[in-house]
Amino acid sequence: MFRDYKSGGYNLESTGISDNRLIALIILITLAYTSSIMSGEKIKNKGVVKYVGHVKEKRRTRAPS
Repeated sequence: MFRDYKSGGYNLESTGISDNRLIALIILITLAYTSSIMSGEKIKNKGVVKYVGHVKEKRRTRAPS
């Protein structure tokens, strides 16, 4: 989750916001992240797929960091 916050997609450092807006953004991202984790766990527990992970993208030249 730390990597996601820093450079994995959310890029919090480049938003340029601070104080209350930053806290609100972190809370919002945390709620979205938690929701996606819980959805993945539900799918995994149903036995629909063995592994729930990143969707493969066409034309990607390297693995996501």
